[in-house]
Amino acid sequence: MKKGMKKLSFGVAFVLIFIMASGVFAESIGLSGDVQEIVNNIVEKQGINKENIQSVEEVSFDNLPPQVDLQNIDSTNLVVYQVDYGGDKPVFVITASNQAFEPVPATLMYKMLLNFGLTGEVSESTFLDTATGVEGSSEKGYVMMREGSITGLSTNLEVLSGEGSVEVILYINGKPASFSNTISGASVGVKKDYDTQSIGVVEFDKGDVISTKVNIEGNVILKDVINLVEISTK
Repeated sequence: MKKGMKKLSFGVAFVLIFIMASGVFAESIGLSGDVQEIVNNIVEKQGINKENIQSVEEVSFDNLPPQVDLQNIDSTNLVVYQVDYGGDKPVFVITASNQAFEPVPATLMYKMLLNFGLTGEVSESTFLDTATGVEGSSEKGYVMMREGSITGLSTNLEVLSGEGSVEVILYINGKPASFSNTISGASVGVKKDYDTQSIGVVEFDKGDVISTKVNIEGNVILKDVINLVEISTK
């Protein structure tokens, strides 16, 4: 039954029609729509004229008639209606409760990668270029079209010589955003670092400018900086 209940969350309820004198019937209906109309459509399929329906009343699970046995059914998200159509035996309709399935607002997140980098040798702190080849600065970078968050930062570069450390720092509107990659310059070779951050921690607004800067401490000489900034927006 639990497997079946999962399907209800996608907008389809499995409706069991118990006709006390003639057995059990099954139908599938949508949760949307008026209860009276839904019941009318179901009972008509069982040969009952909707014009003969005199009342439709919800039945408490604490006071079910003995003919309706739900001992092996999870009734948490169900509702039972008794339909009186003037016959000798009433009809019982069991369906999913509209109240049990509150709509959940869908939140669609978009992720984008901003590309920064430098070619050639670098020995002093400097802003990285954009993917268009334009040199970045505290004022030059990618302009955000939506509000969102910085969720990732990665860097790849090659240390040629010297000793010290290299930090690639994220800037928002020319100010450090407390999110960076740190790479040791104690040895030569190709180095990398990457960090992720939760949505809502490092945030930006529409119109903010995103740029990155490589900050060199010591006498490190490096080359070929490749940097990616992951942003998440709604």
